[in-house]
Amino acid sequence: MKDIMALMLVGGQVKELGVLLRRRSKAALPFGGIYRVVDFTLTNLSRSNIPIVGLLSQYRPSSLMDHVGVGRPWDYNQRTRELLFLPPNQGRTGSDWYKGTADAVFQNLGVLERFSPRDVLILSGDHVYTMDYKPLIDFHRAMDADLTMVFKPMDVGSPSRFGIGVLDQDNRVVDYQEKPENPRSNLASLTIYVFRYQTLVKRVRENAANGRTFHLYDEVIPRMIGEGDRVFGYLFDGAWEYLRTFREYHGEHMLLARGVSQLMIHDAGVITNLEVQGVGDAAPALVRGRTVNTLLSPGVLCEGDVENSVLSPWVHVHKGAVVRNTVLMAGATVEPGARVNNAIVDKGVCIGRDAVVDGGDGLAVLGRMSAVSPGRRLGACQVEPGEVV
Repeated sequence: MKDIMALMLVGGQVKELGVLLRRRSKAALPFGGIYRVVDFTLTNLSRSNIPIVGLLSQYRPSSLMDHVGVGRPWDYNQRTRELLFLPPNQGRTGSDWYKGTADAVFQNLGVLERFSPRDVLILSGDHVYTMDYKPLIDFHRAMDADLTMVFKPMDVGSPSRFGIGVLDQDNRVVDYQEKPENPRSNLASLTIYVFRYQTLVKRVRENAANGRTFHLYDEVIPRMIGEGDRVFGYLFDGAWEYLRTFREYHGEHMLLARGVSQLMIHDAGVITNLEVQGVGDAAPALVRGRTVNTLLSPGVLCEGDVENSVLSPWVHVHKGAVVRNTVLMAGATVEPGARVNNAIVDKGVCIGRDAVVDGGDGLAVLGRMSAVSPGRRLGACQVEPGEVV
């Protein structure tokens, strides 16, 4: 499929995820043991044979760039396929930071012109799902659409946390509102769009001249619908996770640990970069203690008692330690006698001997490379990266 390219939005900061995103974008956030959130969208693109992918990065991009590299694990380092990082440009008056999603596209019109595709696939790199984009693109072209938006029927809440679309009997979008107080339907936008190239160029140029928020979803798309552009909705019925809050992130990991998640990430063959973490050379997990309903990654050494938890590469749970309902990211250590429950523990964290970290009815979230002193007791909290408590 040589006449299409993709732009992936990977530069966002999500305030609800607090200390987990102090030093990384959400797309770079570890998920499911050996993966990063961005792996899912990159795998979808690779398997759908999308030849050119541009990553629109802005917030804390170094972790993401280290992980993705030139895209070799996803087969993007070859003559007919290319992956590009597209950070904000250096402008005449200094650094022209992306003011919004539409502005990010506008600043990269030169890249689009270089490839001049028939259509442009625009999507978010911070959602977790498995999708073949080829039927979506076929639908878009069959409808002769200026824009095709992907929706999923779900419990959208009131007020809604999502953009909400209303479709007519021909699947044409007749109304779209971003996070409305009173949703008119149960169709949530998944932030997956296919634009006709010429229409996209026209609309983001208009937005650059007249916009206020400079976002596709609350300015460009409503204007297109209001002015009669051919905007259609495509329904997706697979598993899709937003993961915008600590509770959502932790909850999906608990489903993975128990083997009841609808995402089925291992069966889906999600691709990740094992080389950058050294996981490809790691030994299988070694369990000398007890594990129940626990997802184990390569390099794990578990000598303690673990239930309903996800242990990422190189985690060490010492003898006498107890871990329950917890996500332990790469390189975390739980020392002898420590107790951990209802927690999200970032990379390289050390929980000291006989310490107690128990989020109770909430969650304890420990930022990257932080440490809990021996014997210390913590309830529901956030600990900043590098902080010793």
